[in-house]
Amino acid sequence: MMCLRVMLSGWVLGMLCSCYPQNQAQDELHTPDPRSFPLVADALSPSCGTLDCHGQWGRNLRLFGGRGLRLAPGDNPADGATTQREYDASFRSLVGLEPERLTDVLLYGLDPAELVLVRKARGKDAHKGGVQMLVGDPLDRCLTSWLSGSVHSASCQRVSSMPRPQSVLMSPPVRE
Repeated sequence: MMCLRVMLSGWVLGMLCSCYPQNQAQDELHTPDPRSFPLVADALSPSCGTLDCHGQWGRNLRLFGGRGLRLAPGDNPADGATTQREYDASFRSLVGLEPERLTDVLLYGLDPAELVLVRKARGKDAHKGGVQMLVGDPLDRCLTSWLSGSVHSASCQRVSSMPRPQSVLMSPPVRE
């Protein structure tokens, strides 16, 4: 009798649970606007998109374009402008680094400085390429504003139009 009661209770509980709608909320990943990404990609290209940096296949962050890695096998890294397909591939590579944390930046106001991309470029984490941007410089404003959802286009254009050194500072990263 006790066994029948337990089985019946389990069956009733199962039926009740199946009557309630499933959780409709789905975890969605959010990204900054891909339409403004070419401005950011062009700003990153001089310091990060070269063949000896993220413009090569061996990196988890790959930047494609006219200064490094090309999508078309016959394209020369030194010739031609970055194609839309290359911008799209670079966008997917960048937003795929920490998609959940990037969503937290865009939806919940997490500081973009918490992203590994920004920490490495600022020298807060170990980065083979050294420090590539300082807090508040044009590249930093370009990247962090885009990551926050509203690109500062003047900073991006300023950086993409001027040559950048391979590294701003080659000292060991600062640990906080």
